[in-house]
Amino acid sequence: MAKKHRFERTEARLARRQGHKRSYDRMLIVCEGEKTEVNYFEAIRREKRIPNADIEIVPSDYGTSPLNIVEYAIDHFKKSKAFDRVYAVFDRDDHDSYHNALAKAEATDKKLKNDEGTATPFMAVPSVPNFELWVLLHFRDVLAPIHRNEVYAALRKLAHYPTYAKNSKTVYQDTKGRLPEASGRGVILRGRFDKHDGNDPYTDADVLTAELLKIAGRFG
Repeated sequence: MAKKHRFERTEARLARRQGHKRSYDRMLIVCEGEKTEVNYFEAIRREKRIPNADIEIVPSDYGTSPLNIVEYAIDHFKKSKAFDRVYAVFDRDDHDSYHNALAKAEATDKKLKNDEGTATPFMAVPSVPNFELWVLLHFRDVLAPIHRNEVYAALRKLAHYPTYAKNSKTVYQDTKGRLPEASGRGVILRGRFDKHDGNDPYTDADVLTAELLKIAGRFG
C-alpha cells in the first residue's frame, strides 16, 4: 500500500476532527502466543467481518514473557501511532516478569499519544494461569488456584472439550455458543480476585472479546 503524503494525512486528521471520525476505535492487540491467542481474536475479526485495516492482531517479536509483550506493544505502537487503544495479552504461568508487566502497562496507560494527538489507553489483558483458563470458563467454574497443566487436562475431559489442541484455529467457533456463560464467570473472578495477586484464577480475555464484538455490531 502506497504511503500517504503528509498533506493527505493531515487532511484525514482534520476530517475526523470535523465530525467524520470512525464509528469504532483502531486497536492494536499484541499477544504472547504466535497462534493460540492470535487465532482466537482473528477468528472473531474474520467471522464478524471487521476490517483489518484498523484492527491489528500480532504476536510479540521480543519473546513470550509478559514484560516482553508489553514492551513490544509500546514499540509497535510508536512506529505508526495509528491506534486509539492498545492491548497486551499475556499469561501468568511461571513468568517472573508478570508483576512488572502489569506495572509497566499501568504506567503507560494514556501516556502515549497517537497520530491524532490523543492520549491512548494501554491495557494489559492477563490470564492466570494462562489463556486456556478463558477457554475452560466456557464449560465450568474455576474458583480456586489451578496450574496450567490442570487447565489443559480439565479442558480435554470428555464432558468439556476433548478435541482441544493448543494453537487450534477453531477455538472461537467451538466455544462461541457458550460465550455468555464464560463471560459471566470472568466477571465473577474479577469480583473475587485481583490480577496483581497472580495466584488465584483470573482473566480479562472476556473484556477484550466483548470489545471486539461491540465493534462487530457496527458492521451489521
